[in-house]
Amino acid sequence: MTHRLKLMIAGIALFGMSGVAHAQSVASSQIDISSTVIGACALGAPDTTLINLGDLTAPNGLLDPAKKVTTTLGTALIADAWCNTSHQVKIEGQPMTLQRTVPYAQPAYMTRHITFDAKLVGWPSGLNFRPRSGGDQASADFYEARAAAAPGLRLNISNLETLTAARAEQAGLMLEHGDYKGTITITLAPSN
Repeated sequence: MTHRLKLMIAGIALFGMSGVAHAQSVASSQIDISSTVIGACALGAPDTTLINLGDLTAPNGLLDPAKKVTTTLGTALIADAWCNTSHQVKIEGQPMTLQRTVPYAQPAYMTRHITFDAKLVGWPSGLNFRPRSGGDQASADFYEARAAAAPGLRLNISNLETLTAARAEQAGLMLEHGDYKGTITITLAPSN
């Protein structure tokens, strides 16, 4: 009997202890997690670093009329273009210029410089540029994040024209022989 009494007292004690455990207060703490995303832009590598327009001359030595059209003569594709903040898109460059040194001044009836239309397609609004002096540029500001849809940005070259020594457009100038090279630089930069 004493054994039963001891078991009963032990059971009551355990029951009472579990009640004590339930009566205790619950404590909690909140921990916040924080980070920063820096405004940035990225521009992938173009699929080509050279757009070769071939021979520019017509049989008469002037600029080939087939090169003076508004349809695209050459293209470069740039994948992975994006900005996660407000930003500026800028296009700048140099006209195509004769690459050899000539020991005499440019005659009035000849050219050593050729301008062209460079059109950037694939951003929310296209950007058009026509280099003449070498310090030319075009830009557009955007106040929100953007990313180029697949396949990416496209740089189209068209509408060539000859330039005088003073870099004014003038049709009918004869091209001096040699290699011609121009450049286009595209920049995406956060406005911050």
